[in-house]
Amino acid sequence: MITNIQLKNFRNYANLSLGFQKKTNLLIGTNGQGKTNLLEAIFFIGMLRSFRTSSIRDLQKVGTKNFFLSASVDRGRGWDELLEVEYAEKRRLRIDSAPIQKASEFIGNIKTVSFSPSDIMLVTESTGQRRRFLNMLISSFSKPYLAALNEYAQALKMRNTLLKASRVDAATISAFEHIMAKSGSAVVKQRKKVLGALSGEMLSLITEIKGGSPVFSIKYNHHPATSGEESFSAKLANERTKETARGYSLFGPHLDDFEFILEDKSLRHFGSTGQCRLASLCLKMAAVNILREDNSQVITLVDDVTGDLDAKTRDAFLKIISKSEQSFFTFTEKPEDEYFSDVATFAIENGQVTVIK
Repeated sequence: MITNIQLKNFRNYANLSLGFQKKTNLLIGTNGQGKTNLLEAIFFIGMLRSFRTSSIRDLQKVGTKNFFLSASVDRGRGWDELLEVEYAEKRRLRIDSAPIQKASEFIGNIKTVSFSPSDIMLVTESTGQRRRFLNMLISSFSKPYLAALNEYAQALKMRNTLLKASRVDAATISAFEHIMAKSGSAVVKQRKKVLGALSGEMLSLITEIKGGSPVFSIKYNHHPATSGEESFSAKLANERTKETARGYSLFGPHLDDFEFILEDKSLRHFGSTGQCRLASLCLKMAAVNILREDNSQVITLVDDVTGDLDAKTRDAFLKIISKSEQSFFTFTEKPEDEYFSDVATFAIENGQVTVIK
């Protein structure tokens, strides 16, 4: 449970220190005041990534060139663990004041799942957003996956550089292909496992909400050769001439995608807005359940997504959220639901936070 956060020069916050004593916390304010920015800060401390942008510059307060975030976390040990992130000319990470050199040692120390109206794009839009979501989810609980993902990305970058060169040294490029095959097949294996778990969780949730016997699955679209190290390596060698002409690698986990199949139809191409929105909501709820399986403390960040839910969907959603260690909701007005009767409430206006309750 987060007991305190600090923000300096982050989005519209110049300097904020805020304490939390409740499991459920409401951030109340009109649009554009900084509610979502606060959720984003918590998410960033957990993943060193934003759920809104891939640009670090977007996170810096206008007119500044750095930002600082910290979170004090009560893990039931009798003392609070302090996580600190600073982005200036260099990134600095600290846990309990001790410098952390590798991002992989910092990521996942708090596990967060964000819910946003834009989540529907995970179902309807580009492949990159789905890969990014899946990579962040698995990386938050599997350091081997994060290491394999980073190794693959570095080897891919070097191989693409060599493919673009006027003369390609076969021995050198083969060495990077070996790394790609080993790390890439590990990435594919873990993605298959997690997507299978997500598919099962989503089916249960959709059945609970909609009733009946829906036919639902997640289809992982990847090249068959990438499932094993040997087949991946052989495919890379066989495609080298063609890819040299193109100047980049034409297959691999960096191009993989997955899609949601309901009643044998792709929701991306044939789903209604309502079906796609429900699928995206169930995807995030399934992520909460998966993270909780290894007894992880999950923090849920809910950005204005409950207002349009029907009663049955809202009940299922709040049941999942109640299982998290701590939750943060944004609203323009405090809801009257009994669920929010014992909460901490904060009013936010233009980057200034006032404790209401």
